[in-house]
Amino acid sequence: MIARLLSPTGRIGRAAYLGPLAAVFALALAGVIGTGMPLSASTIGAVLDRPFTAIGRSLDASVVATLPPALQVAAALAVFTLVTWMVFVLTIKRLHDLGRTGWWSTLLLLPGIGTILMLVCAIVPGRQVQT
Repeated sequence: MIARLLSPTGRIGRAAYLGPLAAVFALALAGVIGTGMPLSASTIGAVLDRPFTAIGRSLDASVVATLPPALQVAAALAVFTLVTWMVFVLTIKRLHDLGRTGWWSTLLLLPGIGTILMLVCAIVPGRQVQT
């Protein structure tokens, strides 16, 4: 399981893509709610459009906030880097399954467009492997 989240080689199906991705969004949503923001359509929209910002907000309001500033920055960077890498790796593998190059994953960096790309990856069935 861990290797699947760290290496961008290979391909994965829709279910293998959706599971970890749903966990990332659940973490982001829980973090936003944990900061005291009300659960509303705009909150959910913000999490879907910018999940990494939501996770960062939750780090600011958590136990991490009691650490010295240098450790806060290190913890935030570590979490942000790991989650970003995992989302990119999953999307690259899913794009491979769709017969596309992993470079399409750079669209994740664009607000709105990245959400559309993730929806396409979650909905469109993969290509059959020719043997």
